[in-house]
Amino acid sequence: MNRFKVLFWVLTILSPIACRHLPPLGNLSSNFIVSTAYDTKADFTSYKTFSVRDTIQVYTGNPQDSVWFDQDAQSIISQVRTEMTNRGYTEVPHLASPDLAISLIGLRNTTLFAIPPGWWWGYPGWGSPCYWGYCGGWGFWYPYFYTVSVSTGTFIVEMADLKNARELGKIDILWDAVGSGQVGTSSSFVVQQCLRTVTQGFAQSPYIKAH
Repeated sequence: MNRFKVLFWVLTILSPIACRHLPPLGNLSSNFIVSTAYDTKADFTSYKTFSVRDTIQVYTGNPQDSVWFDQDAQSIISQVRTEMTNRGYTEVPHLASPDLAISLIGLRNTTLFAIPPGWWWGYPGWGSPCYWGYCGGWGFWYPYFYTVSVSTGTFIVEMADLKNARELGKIDILWDAVGSGQVGTSSSFVVQQCLRTVTQGFAQSPYIKAH
């Protein structure tokens, strides 16, 4: 067998493994990690009224993105109302000069990774090439890579100060809660995690109270 035939058979054997795919990860989900931040100089007891935007802004990279306003969206908005009234605030229409304005924003991204396994997926300790007698700069080479597609979601609850906006000449953001994690294809899971961001965000913020 000449060397050209040998090369042909080597390429034939390697070609199917030149790009290996991991099991699909697009349907995997994880509970959102919720973080909160606030203006430490703000006196939340000085605010008495609030208004919540009646739609949720949505950004997914689609140029047709606009707002989320169906029954699921309203259940999330309703939870914000419940949390605020439980803290002693009174809801008023958005044109009635509320002290606080609350907006909700949803983000979704899909990230594609091409991952070469490298040195045992980056974890040393599985053994050294020296064990096999190949020291001095030797390592393991992989003639393939893995492709991973991950969908992530972020939900933001944002509270703005309208009470002092005219005097300050700007609208200050007093508080926000941000929940983020991996989301799959289940819309009910996304709604659940948005609700969790709201409830957990307020639970982490005992300073938000009208009196």
